[in-house]
Amino acid sequence: MAMLLKRLSRLEAQMDNAIEKFLFHHHVWGFLMIFIGIPLITLTAVCLFTAAIVFPLGVFSGLI
Repeated sequence: MAMLLKRLSRLEAQMDNAIEKFLFHHHVWGFLMIFIGIPLITLTAVCLFTAAIVFPLGVFSGLI
């Protein structure tokens, strides 16, 4: 378990460095990614997972 946590910590540090490097080199793309892309991805994920839970419930209860 400790080894897994260490690997995840190392992966997080590598990803943080890569994203920071990208943001310093591409100011406009970084701005768009942070303030438009990430919220859209989050809203899409929430919508899809909500539909994945609610749709089967509606089918089984006879509402759809």
